[in-house]
Amino acid sequence: IVRKPAVFLFDEPLSNLDAKLRVQMRLEIKALQRELGVTALYVTHDQVEAMTLADRMVVMNEGRAEQVGAPLEVYARPATTFVAGFIGSPPMNFLAPADLNGAAAPSLLAALPPGTAAIGIRPEHLEAVPADRAVLSGSARYTEALGAETLIHLARPEGETLTMRIAGSPEGIAPDAPLHLAAAPATIRAFDREGRAIVPT
Repeated sequence: IVRKPAVFLFDEPLSNLDAKLRVQMRLEIKALQRELGVTALYVTHDQVEAMTLADRMVVMNEGRAEQVGAPLEVYARPATTFVAGFIGSPPMNFLAPADLNGAAAPSLLAALPPGTAAIGIRPEHLEAVPADRAVLSGSARYTEALGAETLIHLARPEGETLTMRIAGSPEGIAPDAPLHLAAAPATIRAFDREGRAIVPT
């Protein structure tokens, strides 16, 4: 700072801090960067740091840039399954189209782009619905009540686990209770066999 550099480079500066201090220092770094108006390159494996500190982020995978963009754009429209699984906590749920077997699944499957090998649904986009509106089902294996929100981990008949995020407490959801699930079509992401996002035309 004293030497007034043109660029700041941060290499995992918060990795050894406890959770509370990490939050405080994220705010300090953000405020400092805005005050000085200097470009900052920030390297981190912590996706929360990446999402909260970046104006633009580069998601790297084995030395290759998987996606470049604004944090919320990367979160909402991941370019690959790697990005979709890395950005977001809990990560995006992935399903094969054949796993969609609820009453409302045929109409959703018909709307998927050609070449869809996998679909992705964020935990907050899954919702419990009546059986006639469901595209899939699962049973509540266990819940994590976090106060403002609850994470519900769902066991599927095929063996995989899905995560659903709901606001508030999990009232009315008993352990092992069967749930019928759906997601708004606009929130569902399609990926090809190579894990690349298929953009609807």
